[in-house]
Amino acid sequence: MDLSNESISPAISPVLNALMEKLKPLIDGGRLDNLVDLLSLVSDLVDLLDPPMVEKLAVLFENATATTWSVSNAIRTAKADSTKSEQPPGVYQLLKLLREPDTRRGVGFALKTLNVIGRQL
Repeated sequence: MDLSNESISPAISPVLNALMEKLKPLIDGGRLDNLVDLLSLVSDLVDLLDPPMVEKLAVLFENATATTWSVSNAIRTAKADSTKSEQPPGVYQLLKLLREPDTRRGVGFALKTLNVIGRQL
């Protein structure tokens, strides 16, 4: 494609010709269509991401981050506590652990979570 007609400035014509030479392999291979599709997708996302949607996504991200932090912190603490003793806890120690309110609260939470998952299946 030659862009050297009289309506184009002589200074711009070489730039456009160079651009067309670089785009030619993309056009011939159909890859330029992929770039156009990608730009269309980005445009659609910009249209969808209105302030309420961004707020919802931010809250979801914050909740996921907080949950991940809480679980990883609990695992680190439990691992540190369990590595202090050389032997695994005995049956009596496990039953004694079940008498603690925090343990019962955690077991109750785990069982309730499994209950909800089971209902959804």
